[in-house]
Amino acid sequence: MDTAQLSGRLGPAFPPLVALQICHVAEMTGTLRARSGRRLVNVSFRGGEVVAADSLGREGLDALVEFGGWSSGRFDFVCGVPPEGTCVRGPFAGLMLEICRQLDESRAAPHRAEVRDGDGAVTSPGSRITR
Repeated sequence: MDTAQLSGRLGPAFPPLVALQICHVAEMTGTLRARSGRRLVNVSFRGGEVVAADSLGREGLDALVEFGGWSSGRFDFVCGVPPEGTCVRGPFAGLMLEICRQLDESRAAPHRAEVRDGDGAVTSPGSRITR
């Protein structure tokens, strides 16, 4: 049985990306395991760098982006040689920027199709209304 060296609750004050940053800054080696309802994710670290990530429905960077979008859950970190998983390549800072970019785009997508002006008129992004 694996004993967690770090564990906690994910939420508005402690979102998933903060959990990833802590593992990076502390240069941890092992696996961050997180659960939110039926969702699961495993993120493997070696010396604070993400080396693999898997969730129930996604792998690699896609699993990290999914995890980054969670609003609640629980996590633990087990130190030791991380198990094999879907390889993630790149420096931590680059991964974080890409995760944030994809999350921003996915959150903005519903609002790109139409924009309402102060009177409730629907316009497309970039168009101008003159009165």
